[in-house]
Amino acid sequence: MKHFALIAPLLLLLTGCFGPSTLDTTSQETIKSSAQDITADMTEPEREEFSKALMYYSVGGRNGVTSLMGSLAGNNDGTKPETLMTINLQSLDGLTGQEILSKYRAALAQDKEVRERKRAEQDAARAKAREEQETVRQLKEEALELLGSRRFEEALDIYHAMTKIPSAEDLAMAGITHTRIAMRAFTEKMEYMENVEITEFEAKRIDTYRDKGVPAIRVSLKNNGHRSLDKVKVTVYFQDKNGNTIYEEDFHPVLVSGYSIHNNKPLKAGYVSEMEEGKYFTLKSKLSEWDESKTIIKIVDIAFTA
Repeated sequence: MKHFALIAPLLLLLTGCFGPSTLDTTSQETIKSSAQDITADMTEPEREEFSKALMYYSVGGRNGVTSLMGSLAGNNDGTKPETLMTINLQSLDGLTGQEILSKYRAALAQDKEVRERKRAEQDAARAKAREEQETVRQLKEEALELLGSRRFEEALDIYHAMTKIPSAEDLAMAGITHTRIAMRAFTEKMEYMENVEITEFEAKRIDTYRDKGVPAIRVSLKNNGHRSLDKVKVTVYFQDKNGNTIYEEDFHPVLVSGYSIHNNKPLKAGYVSEMEEGKYFTLKSKLSEWDESKTIIKIVDIAFTA
């Protein structure tokens, strides 16, 4: 028993000497020789996997070559790539081949998890961006429709709501500015329209060289304000004998345009616009139910001379 007690530690020491080979990262030479020892008893698939593991860790793991290039770019001491790769392998120092393979497999699994998580985050971000773009598109269309209907306050509410969407903030601010300008211009026109006086209005049926009993109107205006007008638009409402509106039509007694067939001159401050004797605006519709004594005219729009 006494002899066995003396021999036992020696056996344990010898057993340790003949244990699995481990990676020695002291230098490039020790890395190469210890790697050869490790792979000596490996199968061919294990050798290939082991070689990939060494390459994986030598370049810095998941970020690979990008990580290595970044390290080189940050070094001003002339460190060689081989030296940096050796330093990177120090995390494997003292590990057996199987331990290195287990560590490598765990790292690959973690890398896959990271990639899948990032991909899921990117997909979610893209889906959110598409949803946000669609929301912005719908809000923009709604605001423009309200603006076209001169519902300025409602349009402003839409644009203010859009400012809470980061990607639409600039668009919303531009919309708010445009709407406020349009609101001021509309208010200015509405206030000035009180200065435009209808000095003559006649609605009756006339005979033309093409047809008889054609609905027609005459209208004359006076600009009692201080600004010149390039356009005056009126709407005429035609009613039946019971006073129900059965038709309406827009006319331009003043319209500075290449398409105007009547008064193509601006209506200056203090000036009048009168149609020639015997001239009328005519309708294409017969309006058989129209009562000539029941016709209403309103000035609905103007445009100032630039």
